[in-house]
Amino acid sequence: MASRAAHAQSPDSPTFYNQALPFLHRDMAITRARAGIDVMPGIQPLFGSGPREAYDFSLWAPQRHPVATPDPMSLIGFDPFEMPLTPGRNIEQWAKSQLALRMDLYDVVVYQASTYAQPGYGYTSGINRLNIRGDLKLWDFGGGAVGRFTAQYRYATQFPNDVSESTKVGTDISLNSDWTGFENRIARFKYEQGFFDNNLTFVVGKINPNDYLLNIEFASDETSQFLASIFDGTDVPASGFEGYMLGTGLLFTPMPGIYLNAIATNPATNQAADLGLNYLDSGLWWFGAELGLITAFTDESLPGNIAVGFNTTNASYTSTSSANAVDGSGFWLYGSQYLTTDLGVFAQIGYTDPSVALYSQEATAGISLENCFGRKNDGFGAAIGFSVAPQADLGTQMTFETYYRMQVTASLQVTADIQVIEHPVQPLQGTSSDQTMVVFGIRALVRF
Repeated sequence: MASRAAHAQSPDSPTFYNQALPFLHRDMAITRARAGIDVMPGIQPLFGSGPREAYDFSLWAPQRHPVATPDPMSLIGFDPFEMPLTPGRNIEQWAKSQLALRMDLYDVVVYQASTYAQPGYGYTSGINRLNIRGDLKLWDFGGGAVGRFTAQYRYATQFPNDVSESTKVGTDISLNSDWTGFENRIARFKYEQGFFDNNLTFVVGKINPNDYLLNIEFASDETSQFLASIFDGTDVPASGFEGYMLGTGLLFTPMPGIYLNAIATNPATNQAADLGLNYLDSGLWWFGAELGLITAFTDESLPGNIAVGFNTTNASYTSTSSANAVDGSGFWLYGSQYLTTDLGVFAQIGYTDPSVALYSQEATAGISLENCFGRKNDGFGAAIGFSVAPQADLGTQMTFETYYRMQVTASLQVTADIQVIEHPVQPLQGTSSDQTMVVFGIRALVRF
């Protein structure tokens, strides 16, 4: 489940810029989190951290809850996954304590059915994704210089065939972001090194730029929030943004309430299930940067985020090498705000040159509510978006999505999802339709 930024507890002492800009948040931990800087708090580094506390390991010690969600409020008290998953959870706890290794292990199934399908296609599709991720906190050189290595592998299968629901209904917007186009894939393989109390972090490896740019926490996790790609990062900032590819970046938080991130990628490496080293000589590049303000207009415990960014590239969605590269640039603007500790709203707009973008313009807005009806980990969301095709004659697609997520057992979440697509557009194929269709979805997530 996507973790929301921790709310402020005790802001730093006011400084000159706090007094001059009183709407800025004064909590540096929240600022770093919104910039995508993860120092793995509470985990002792593997090297150079002194002796570790004794750990009493027992393979079969009771572990009712997943390590990632230690206290869920489940609908059903009995959890059939508890017994078979207990040994693995104990190993996870031991690795976290003794090896500084934080794991994220889950399996998610999404099944969708639409009221309309293009000729020759069925009305249903599904995927199963197994995710294995490890974050290793290697060292802290003192003064907040944390080094962290991340590796993430995903195995996904489609059923009953290999055609996505998006293809069936006739849109290039992914209606199921849990499918990333590969059966086996290394999703992330990166090293991050912090300096100056982790207020400057260097990133290199196979990355997802959406971890650091256009990352709205109310729509940043397709396993527990929105499924449509228009809400999870948008489809505007060209082909070097969406996906997993070799890249590098700098994350900078000069003071509480302000961050500046810059990311560069090789778009061609997104074609690879492995690291994509054989695509490095493609001559294609993408660069994006974002300036963000963490706000506290009414209450320090209710942070907001306002950000503006731009991107430029020589890679269009049809480019495979520098021989047919096309230069293009764009921008985005977004904001998000907690209204209560559980209720948040967001909105975003973006534009990119039609010569390089999948969709040249997009605008979205949504709402997110956690802990619904007092039930921890239950969640509700609703959002609407408009996508303009680069080809003016194709028109604008409207995408609406709403979901309700329920914590059924300590290990199992089930989400009911509905998407309404009006005037679906396929810029890559140069087609559009006047159809309006509804896509019904069910998602089941088991956390190990």
